[in-house]
Amino acid sequence: MAKPKKDGKRATGVQGKSGYLYIISYQHIMKDGVKVRQKQWISTGLKDTAENVKKASEMRARQLNTKHTDVSTDRNITLADYIDNFLNKKKREVSDTTSSSYFYRGNSIKEFFGDIKVKEITESMVECFLDELFEERHLQQRTVKDIKVLLSTILDKAVKEGIVAYNPAKEVVINKKLALKYAKEKNTEDEFFSYGEAQTFLDNIKELDCYEMYYVALFFGLRREELLGLRWSAIDFNSKTMSINHTVTKGMTVNYVNSTKTDASNREYPLTDEQIEMFRQLKTKEDFNRKLFGNCYIENEYIFKHANGKLFYPDYPTKTFKSLIIKMPALPQGITLHGLRSSCVSILVHQGMDVKSIQKWVGHADYETTLKIYAKVKDKEAKREISDKMTSVITLKEYTDHNIEQ
Repeated sequence: MAKPKKDGKRATGVQGKSGYLYIISYQHIMKDGVKVRQKQWISTGLKDTAENVKKASEMRARQLNTKHTDVSTDRNITLADYIDNFLNKKKREVSDTTSSSYFYRGNSIKEFFGDIKVKEITESMVECFLDELFEERHLQQRTVKDIKVLLSTILDKAVKEGIVAYNPAKEVVINKKLALKYAKEKNTEDEFFSYGEAQTFLDNIKELDCYEMYYVALFFGLRREELLGLRWSAIDFNSKTMSINHTVTKGMTVNYVNSTKTDASNREYPLTDEQIEMFRQLKTKEDFNRKLFGNCYIENEYIFKHANGKLFYPDYPTKTFKSLIIKMPALPQGITLHGLRSSCVSILVHQGMDVKSIQKWVGHADYETTLKIYAKVKDKEAKREISDKMTSVITLKEYTDHNIEQ
């Protein structure tokens, strides 16, 4: 059995200690009113072997070359505190919705690593963390990948600030076996309605108060934030148009914003006489509710809301839609509220509209997004057509109770 190496220098600025390699750096601090030179040990996470000495030297070179080292950063900071600092700065750079997604991913990381210091994190720790996301929380591969990307981004920043010499998350790969084991079966054909299924859905809810809201979502292919953001000022009864220029989003808080997701999302639709009458009826119903609730009515200019004027929480139409679908087992059970947007594309494809026109109608920012849904719809219709043709050629025998008895 080989004897462990003695602690000591391995290369310029690289030393071995307790079986691992460290980069040695110095900074000047004030101590008792005197400026002194303080030695710092920065873990590389590499075992003390001859092969790793070169890697450690390369890490040291990258660290020395960086122009962004922040000497004021606490090099004993915990990962939890470092994530909080990172996310607080991110709030200034991204939308509230994006900040919210960072917040939840960051919490997942903090729950696992606790008060472990940034400089103590190793590749094996990151591997265990990613595996646990599958095994304990049963997250899907896309979600685990997003969390890993955030962790790696945060640790990249730690490298630039000189807290660690390398990013232990960078080379870690997601466990494919676990990803497959916990992957949920997904039928892409369940993501949207065919034109017949869409009409069946509307027929089943025509007596409910939510009918108009889901009709508008389906007919115009609106996103949830656009649907909830519809205000009476967006409806021009004279020119018979509807403008999409305001959204309601859920991030760390509910936000009411005079902008859409992208420039392409800002659009105007022509309204038919029947649709104008529908909105008139909704306005009449609102006026009736205003009198019914009296001083308890909550004034606002949003179209889709509770009877007393209280605004829908962003999740309300999503959860209500899901509960309605469960009661209609003949319809695709995998469809979500956002699936009404894809269903709009499905119907337009069935009607022979070209991809570019569909893209403008639903407000997709890029051609590829529309094309993907277009391809799915065509694939679904092609399979149905093939099935019908095969059935006309290859027929089954007739099955009756008599056959079963025999």
